[in-house]
Amino acid sequence: MSPLLDWKDFENRHSGERCFILGNAPNLIEEELSLLKGQIVFITNRGYMAKEHGLDHYDYHVVCDLLVYNDFHEEFKQQQEGTRVYPLWFKNLPAYQGENFLPVNYKVAVGEPYGAQKNGTSVLNHWPENFKKGWGKAGNAVLNATLVAYFMGFKEIYLLGVEMRYRKGETHFYKNTSKREDQVPDGHRSKGIEYIDHYTKQLTSRNIKWCNLSRGFPFKKNMLCDTLSNIIKTPE
Repeated sequence: MSPLLDWKDFENRHSGERCFILGNAPNLIEEELSLLKGQIVFITNRGYMAKEHGLDHYDYHVVCDLLVYNDFHEEFKQQQEGTRVYPLWFKNLPAYQGENFLPVNYKVAVGEPYGAQKNGTSVLNHWPENFKKGWGKAGNAVLNATLVAYFMGFKEIYLLGVEMRYRKGETHFYKNTSKREDQVPDGHRSKGIEYIDHYTKQLTSRNIKWCNLSRGFPFKKNMLCDTLSNIIKTPE
């Protein structure tokens, strides 16, 4: 049996619905994550650790970073919840151990420098036509997850725990980060910030609401913003 899941089972599966994509910024655990119970939730990278801070569940687990996968593949394999979404070429990595996943044709190839393109261009230059054809460099894990959600048919896509900047010694909501993450300088901006205007334009033109709910997001002029409590009302 092939470990690769068939995109036909996921295409427009969530037509007209809403979802929440969780980043891993420190501000994630300032949110009332229990409000996401019953919602459709994407996590990225090691986002399953948010279950220690009130997250009830997740439905999709997106990892597109070669370095992150190599660092934490043993942890990823142990996760029993949700559908994994990886680049197709992860199956050729020495670290890959046969776990099932939905393959993304993400154009960063094994053996090339990290971030290099192969047979594709940046999403900034070419908005992807369909899921199976894939896309080039997309900015960061949350922006890759946004594209997956877009092709699944979601009409409202909310971001949570997304700052797109880094604090020295506090890059993620969890503490046991890799040495590479510990070396990120204070105030470093994610390359994803360069993609926000383009994503907003493309998604808005398709009548898709794309909104950042993260507390402390420093680039509020760049995209639609709101709060989790406004989107999901706390029961009185």
